[in-house]
Amino acid sequence: MASVISHTPPWLNRDQAGGRMFCPKPGQAKPAADLGRRRTIATRDTEAFVAVGTEIRWADLAVLKEEWIESEKADRRENRSRYRTLRAALPLPITQLVVSPHGDYMAIATSHTVHIAVLPDSALLDSADNDPIRLRTFQVGPTAHVREESPVVSLIWHPLGYFGRCLVTVTRDGVVRLWEVNRSDRSTFSEPTLSIDLKKLANAENDKQNLSPSKLGASKGFSPDSFELEVASACFGDYPEQEGVHGWAPMTLWIAMVGGGLYALCPLLPRKWQLQESAGAWTLLETLATSINADEEAVNLDSAATEDQRETAQRQASWLMDIIYSEPMVETLPSGDSIKAFKRPASVPAVPLLQGPFSISSPDLEDFETSDIIVFSLKTFSESVDDAPAEGLPGAVVCLLTDTSKVHVCLDLLGVVGRWLPSSVGGMAPLKRYAHDLMLAETILLTDDDSPSFNQSITPDVQTDFSFFVSQARGTFYISLEPWIRTLESELAEPQREGLEFRLGRTLDSATSKVEQCMSGLSESGSPSDEVNACVVFADGNLGYFVLTTVENQPRAVVLDAPEDDGMPSKRELAEYMHVALPSCDLRAAYQPPQALYEPLHFITNMGSFVPARHKASSREQLRLSPANLDILVTAHKALSRDTSTLQKAVAELFVRCQRLQDEFRDQIFRVAQLVNRVDTVTGNDPAMSGSELEAYASAKIEERLDNVKAKQKALNDRYEAIRKKMASVGGARVTEKEAAFFEELQTLERSLESKAETLTGDQDGSDEPVWQRRERLTKLKEKLKTQVAQMVQADGQQPGSGVAKVPSHSRKHEQEEIDRLLHKEADLVESATDRLRILGISIPQTAAK
Repeated sequence: MASVISHTPPWLNRDQAGGRMFCPKPGQAKPAADLGRRRTIATRDTEAFVAVGTEIRWADLAVLKEEWIESEKADRRENRSRYRTLRAALPLPITQLVVSPHGDYMAIATSHTVHIAVLPDSALLDSADNDPIRLRTFQVGPTAHVREESPVVSLIWHPLGYFGRCLVTVTRDGVVRLWEVNRSDRSTFSEPTLSIDLKKLANAENDKQNLSPSKLGASKGFSPDSFELEVASACFGDYPEQEGVHGWAPMTLWIAMVGGGLYALCPLLPRKWQLQESAGAWTLLETLATSINADEEAVNLDSAATEDQRETAQRQASWLMDIIYSEPMVETLPSGDSIKAFKRPASVPAVPLLQGPFSISSPDLEDFETSDIIVFSLKTFSESVDDAPAEGLPGAVVCLLTDTSKVHVCLDLLGVVGRWLPSSVGGMAPLKRYAHDLMLAETILLTDDDSPSFNQSITPDVQTDFSFFVSQARGTFYISLEPWIRTLESELAEPQREGLEFRLGRTLDSATSKVEQCMSGLSESGSPSDEVNACVVFADGNLGYFVLTTVENQPRAVVLDAPEDDGMPSKRELAEYMHVALPSCDLRAAYQPPQALYEPLHFITNMGSFVPARHKASSREQLRLSPANLDILVTAHKALSRDTSTLQKAVAELFVRCQRLQDEFRDQIFRVAQLVNRVDTVTGNDPAMSGSELEAYASAKIEERLDNVKAKQKALNDRYEAIRKKMASVGGARVTEKEAAFFEELQTLERSLESKAETLTGDQDGSDEPVWQRRERLTKLKEKLKTQVAQMVQADGQQPGSGVAKVPSHSRKHEQEEIDRLLHKEADLVESATDRLRILGISIPQTAAK
């Protein structure tokens, strides 16, 4: 798990260029607090784009850090701004910034409008010119995304977009649009290539209905879907760069509704999409083909399959054939990598079926409202064996962030696959929607405050998979699902039928994610702030594992220790397990003086507004006592009193901080003095001793302490080795073929004990006699033999058991030893079988084992 190394670095202080980059200009109006979720920081390598109102600041953080270090070494201060200002004609304050996958475009969203800007080259940051740069921008949907329409909630670049230029916009009223932008064709910014109204799609019966949203100005009637399908956030299932991602994942758009509903669109593809030449692209196509072919074969062999299932399987096969047998266009990117460009299959409709709502199977789950969503595809890809096709399951982990700062981690073990509306040709039966349940693995409670807030967001981690950051009013939290998700992936990738349900249950019962608060979101007054921005994550050699966000337009950052996936527990985990207290390491952000000491006085900036226009001329003359001048002086005094009051509070806080610093420094000096006396006593440098007595005492004291330390270190090492061996054996060894066969034989015998069993193995073609019939036959044979013995005894005129047979003593002794040996052998076999069954997870009481 990532641990905090340091907090906000000094090159992001208010008096540095890095701090001024995030602050609004004097007199600039602050954005409204009710803009909802804010993502006003975007990244390109180590470059950061920060939106301040309608303005965008651009800088290379690595360069800012290096220049600050050089200036500190040279003991010089530069007031020159080291960031560039990017200006664009925007009607409203910016709420979202998203850089395209190839770094050449940036999508800019306000509350109701969307724009795409062409990013300048990074070489302009090295220029000595600090004049603002005018961005070349294109408004996306000048009639679709306007103030009269619903606000924009999600802005996503499609993972499979051609050259990374397919933008997906999702509005609050449930309208999904795909924009395949091209600078040489201005019409691509005006009309989307695909437009879907989720309310119409949810009620559609066939693929010939009009599913596009209503035009601007059209009257809209009331519908319950307006509340049920109110979108909170959306995201894609995963990205194709990672090896093992299932083929359906990058084509699946997950949509979370405000009321807690969850839906999916699969496959959602632009007219032209691409796959970059990589190992991830190969596994994507391999798992996609295997999944579709396996489903089609299963449906064809199932006589109880419905007509809808058969049509879906047939359409998936046709859709796959269009991709496999098409001739993709191979192109080369500026980076040198090659891509394969495909066209969207024409054998199926372009609009997929709206799958959902997915229900979460948990009796204790209360109603909630969703703020944000993130989805991870389970890497269940297994290599092919004996020329068999490689397999993979389209499972996923869905994490829902609620308005009360709870994270519901759900598992989709069935997976979302491509489905479409039924065809209108042939009189197909009405559409049948199948139940799709998600399994609630755990619920993470970030704060104890249940007050709702929609200004919180999720940011995926760039360092490790299945981990993300949550930014909300009380801080930024790091959440990692790595401790238990890898075990689940292994079980799904290489499933073993024996004990699968038991092992899966144990994995889910022990599902505990790692959660740590890495940054505080409190404002300078100490209260939670609503002006919290979604954080961004850097993983660079110069910056390190760097997390950056803003609180009330002030930068907050933290440097984390990159986690190492070596399978060994961290020091903190070992300390918690062994109940050992680690040395306290109080890392906190460096104190920064209040913002009021850096802002210009309101009295000076608004001095011209104190004098009314009709008194401008007289104010330049000699001051005379008059009611008008008295009003001017009273107004100026009120403004000046507000400034002095603000400065008084800021200076008082600075004075308190200085007093606290002196007290802490005095306390540290006192503790060091105590430590010096203890060290002198231990080493024998006590002034009460001198000469040979001092040397002998010091030598004996040091050796005694050294022996104690060595003994304690040896005890700790032994304890650590014991714990390590115990932890290594917690998961148990992999079941061998003989053990699996023995376990299957025991289950077969257990099933054949029931009177319903017709054969020994349960096979319909089996001819073996079941165990219960053998038992009955032996019981009847026993009764028959007893009857025959009784008749023979009665015929001889003797009582049963009256005859005494003389057996030699050495023969009896030999038989007794043989019986004891067989009993010991059977006892060892029973004990070994009991231990094996316990390892496999079957609970056996101790009395039964004996």
